[in-house]
Amino acid sequence: MEAVAKKDLVQALNSKLGVPLGQGNRLLDALVDSIKDELLKGNQVVLPEFAAIKITEKKAQIVKDPETGHQYISPAENVVSFVPIDTFQRAIEGAKLSSILLAVPENDPFARVIEFHFSRVGWTVHIVHDQQGAEQLLGKAGAYLTIVDHALPGSQDLIAALKVNRGTSMVPLIALYPGDKDPESCADFMVLGDEHLVEPFEVYTLLMLAESELARSSEEEIIFDQQVNFQFGTAEAHLEKANELGMALFKTSGLDEEGQTALSAAFREAIGNAGQHGNRDNPEKLIKVLYLLDREKITVVVQDEGTGFEHSDFTAQAESKSAVEQGRAGGLGIKLMGRCTDRLEYNDVGNMITLTKFLRSEASGLLSSSISEETVVEYEA
Repeated sequence: MEAVAKKDLVQALNSKLGVPLGQGNRLLDALVDSIKDELLKGNQVVLPEFAAIKITEKKAQIVKDPETGHQYISPAENVVSFVPIDTFQRAIEGAKLSSILLAVPENDPFARVIEFHFSRVGWTVHIVHDQQGAEQLLGKAGAYLTIVDHALPGSQDLIAALKVNRGTSMVPLIALYPGDKDPESCADFMVLGDEHLVEPFEVYTLLMLAESELARSSEEEIIFDQQVNFQFGTAEAHLEKANELGMALFKTSGLDEEGQTALSAAFREAIGNAGQHGNRDNPEKLIKVLYLLDREKITVVVQDEGTGFEHSDFTAQAESKSAVEQGRAGGLGIKLMGRCTDRLEYNDVGNMITLTKFLRSEASGLLSSSISEETVVEYEA
């Protein structure tokens, strides 16, 4: 969800009514001041076709702390009540909360079956047949759920575009695949939806999956600003593509340039280790990546299909020894990742690593400032 600034509203006045920017700015200020004055006087402001606004008193009450169980008195306070009315209320009720974007090939008979079943339970289904149409509809009206059929030309590009874009990343996306493209085994480079189904499947299964995704996303969108899952078979071209995607995500995350460089170095090392040491360069084995962005940090999880390794000695050495000593001990890559991130963790098995980087951190050092030139030379050697 993007924040609309005052200048955007002034620009909208200029576009719709031809009001000069300076005059529009003054008009907007005057309108807002008038509304505030009336509210502070205790009056209700009614804007037809929009909302009724008033200040109401929230009385003191006894509440219970859910964590401690202790009771305390919540003091009285004034709160602003905003109640949509008329056509605006109806627009809210019929907006994206009941809208599904279905991206399928032209003349796909299954599309009408899906549309029929979702419509029966109150959903409005918008059918599109290309990436441009899908992006235009999402940008204009939004949707609360997206379903993409792999048979659609450019379906992978569409899924990648929707998940990499922060504006659409948290919209639940279900991908439909033929048997030979099952993400559980396909070694192609794939940006994944939030869930998927492999043909053949029952429409009822799709309906149930859609319900569960809506419930999940309503909780996660409060926590995360972006979530991207992608995976690929262990091949050099795929590793490079993953690095490019990682850098693109880091660039739009809000991380500063030095932080982007450092996290990119750690990510390159993580997927390189997953391919070489975890999957033993087997092109049929997958490397899976989960990228999470919230208001405070970036979390990147990299998992391979190897048997793992005993990492405790390496991580302990990374925390206690100099970079050169760590290199001699055989764990310079772990040392590098540790220096380039704010937190580094392995799972118990050792085939999954979690890299954490805070968006604003005094300790977020760049590779060049965290590891000496001597260490980098030794690492590259």
